Amino acid sequence: MMIFVVAVVLCLSPQVWGLSDDCQSSLQKLDCGYVGINQTQCEAKNCCWVPVDPNPNNVPWCFHKTGPIPHYTVDDIEKTALGVKITLKTNASDSPTYGTPVNPLVVEISEQTESRLHIKIYDPNNKRWEIPTSFSPAPSDPSTSPSSTLYTYKYPDKGSDFSFSIMRDGGDVLFDASNLQFFDQYLTLSTKLPASSNVYGIGEHVTPYLKLQPRTYTLWNFDTATPELLNLYGSHPFYLDLRPPGNAHGVYLRNSNGMDVVLADDSLTYNVIGGVLDFYFFLGPKPEAVIQQYQEVIGRPHMPPYWALGFHQCRYGYKNVEELEAVVAGYKSSQIPLDTMWSDIDYMDQYKDFTLDPDNYALDKMKPFVDSLHQNGQQYVHIIDPGIKAQQGYDPYDKGIQMDVFIKDSKGKPLTGKVWPGITTFPDFFHPKANQYWENNIQSFRTNYFPVDGLWIDMNEISNFCNGECSSEDDSATIQQAPKPTIPYNGFDPNSPPYQIDNQGNRVALNVKTISTDAVHYGGVLEYNTHNLFGLTESIATNLALEDIRKARSLVISRSTFPGSGSHAGHWTGDNHADWENIYTSIPDVLNFQMFGIPLIGADICGFAGSTNEELCGRWMQLGAFYPFSRNHNAIGDDPQEPYRWSSVANKSRVALGIRYSILPYYYTLFYKAHRDPDPKDPAAVVLRPLFFDFSDDSNTYEIDKQFMVGGSLLISPILKQGASTIQIYIPSGVWYDWYSWQVVTDEGKMSKSLSVGDDIPIHIRGGSIIPMHQPAMTTAASRKTPFSLLVALDSSGSATGDLFCDDGNSLDMKSYLFVDYSVDGKELKATVSGPGYSGSLSSLDAVNILGVGTKPNSVMLNGQAVSSFTYDDSNKSLKITSLNADMSKDFTIKWM
Repeated sequence: MMIFVVAVVLCLSPQVWGLSDDCQSSLQKLDCGYVGINQTQCEAKNCCWVPVDPNPNNVPWCFHKTGPIPHYTVDDIEKTALGVKITLKTNASDSPTYGTPVNPLVVEISEQTESRLHIKIYDPNNKRWEIPTSFSPAPSDPSTSPSSTLYTYKYPDKGSDFSFSIMRDGGDVLFDASNLQFFDQYLTLSTKLPASSNVYGIGEHVTPYLKLQPRTYTLWNFDTATPELLNLYGSHPFYLDLRPPGNAHGVYLRNSNGMDVVLADDSLTYNVIGGVLDFYFFLGPKPEAVIQQYQEVIGRPHMPPYWALGFHQCRYGYKNVEELEAVVAGYKSSQIPLDTMWSDIDYMDQYKDFTLDPDNYALDKMKPFVDSLHQNGQQYVHIIDPGIKAQQGYDPYDKGIQMDVFIKDSKGKPLTGKVWPGITTFPDFFHPKANQYWENNIQSFRTNYFPVDGLWIDMNEISNFCNGECSSEDDSATIQQAPKPTIPYNGFDPNSPPYQIDNQGNRVALNVKTISTDAVHYGGVLEYNTHNLFGLTESIATNLALEDIRKARSLVISRSTFPGSGSHAGHWTGDNHADWENIYTSIPDVLNFQMFGIPLIGADICGFAGSTNEELCGRWMQLGAFYPFSRNHNAIGDDPQEPYRWSSVANKSRVALGIRYSILPYYYTLFYKAHRDPDPKDPAAVVLRPLFFDFSDDSNTYEIDKQFMVGGSLLISPILKQGASTIQIYIPSGVWYDWYSWQVVTDEGKMSKSLSVGDDIPIHIRGGSIIPMHQPAMTTAASRKTPFSLLVALDSSGSATGDLFCDDGNSLDMKSYLFVDYSVDGKELKATVSGPGYSGSLSSLDAVNILGVGTKPNSVMLNGQAVSSFTYDDSNKSLKITSLNADMSKDFTIKWM
């Protein structure tokens, strides 16, 4: 098979490969560098320098001179029970840049399920770094291949140059790979992309778009205040490719090493600095099915406690307990819902984990405050950082030394960095005793002080105020370029690998603002390989500790994430900014994490850094009311931004949060459906959705990132521009109703619509939906006690469906629950209850509101008995049925005639 050439490929010396000296006659522009290489650096490699501007196809400016391309050839092919095992060999000599190519290589292609194909490329003779399945899971191979698949694949015959391609059954080529190069610290593989590809994912980055644009996306966890397009707190080497007329597939590279993912108009290239190439391909074909299939590999999302879906308030800079009390009182007097009060590092004694400031947060004041929250059905959460102050006499440090659970430096001593409390050590969650160490500390705080309800884990990239390691209070981090790689290649170097990923858009050294890459974890594992996993490992330990201590579902919110994090924690988008650009970019950020398997996600409402203003905060409170994780949070030194501080913001917040609290049964059901084992009939995998998830056959939705869906039923169109008097929104095909008036907006198909901007956030209900609701209250606990209602929005055929999951909102085993399927066909609403049954107290069904009823009914029947309390509004064609007092735990039928 022919090997194609893409823009970003291997950098090899022209002397080694016998390349000519004629740059002008070069037919193949093989990249001879890395992102940001300059002319001097390029010509020092004896390569060609030919700038191209503009450069829409990412043609390399620095490239090798014309000559043969190094390659692997197929040496042996062995059929297996699940597919094929291919042995590759290369006759390439050593590269002065990258050393000796791994030789031989093995490629295993395994047909795991009907919709999932696994391809792994590895060194058969030497064990290389791979992610432990105890942290980020991977499915075991089945004993036999599936009877049928949605995919086919091709590979070359023995003796041919290696490449492979994956096709959808029917012919569409999904992954067309070539240019495989495999060195100890540099692995690269490219795939062609057709013009019809729409690529999403590859995080974590703040992006001014949802659909990815051609550029380099670097994955290396880094603490930075959310600049656009630079590598951020987490790494997610997963993308979703959507192509007309609506089929999607996903690709996951299971690798935790640093990497550049280079997207061009016609190609996608992985440049990875370690590990193996371990690919999973998901055939969908619909976007939500792709995410469900992906989550079958990385783990299903954690089921949050019900209260976690309420509204949260935090600030870095609450000076004392009295300020916390004043904030809670401010929410109460303004009648704005508040479920959980949070504390940033202010509560700590000298910023040390598991301590309490004895003056400003004295125990005799904090404990009654937390007790009062609990008595009001509210919760308290605070922050903890991974850095443990290196101070003898400080119990978490002394116990960590005693248990030997800290990350070691290259000499075998506990590595020291610097974070908020000063010189610190860091727990090594690879150590078999580390989880117990972490739980002991959490339990000790709860015993000595008061019971926190959840934990917020921050600075876990790992963030470090030094570059690598420090032992002096005077050390501080400065951003600097990576040192020049050693040439000739002198073996494995974790501090200065020969390929420089584009860390922070300037190839800064891998140890900048984090710990040394030659630090050692338990078992001799290098930080070089595990860096991107620390947030995940801390999330696992924190979630396990909380659930073991509290005997209830936990709330853990983590800044650093990796595939699998969603099974243990939620995420917030980090240190955003109080401006109109950031209110917009929060939407693609939140939607991306739905695709990454972390549905409990939100941005700091009203902005973290910088002082917000009345208009921005009001519009952001409206948008933030629909983030799955909804929290107002800002920075020390900036103006306070609790929503009750402006009357207009308070009004907007009451309305928007009132809507949120009323639809919490719907939100909670969405989380359950994302968490539960896959249901082939209902591949629900995400809570918030890009429009293309539900309307993948409508290419107009592929680039929409200023609107989103809550589940499949609610379209949210936030106001994102200062002083806007109108907004332009897109309404996909179908029947849609305005949330506030219940009027039909369109029943004629997809349309763009200009809306006048008012005080409320535009919300539209999709025809064909049934939404379970409670009455809103000031807390989730109070709201759960109010009667249920159903909002039924009929489609053009008079039909609708919906569902409801009910349990106590807290139990770990989730064995006491009921699940209700609702459906309308004709003029009959049916409720069908399944599940083992819910043993707790359950409110009754009080009301059913049906939208799109063409004519006034003469009668309404509940289980064959006449209902006297109903009204019909001819202006919006709605039927209100009230005073039902129906048992939600039993099947029922409502008819109108």
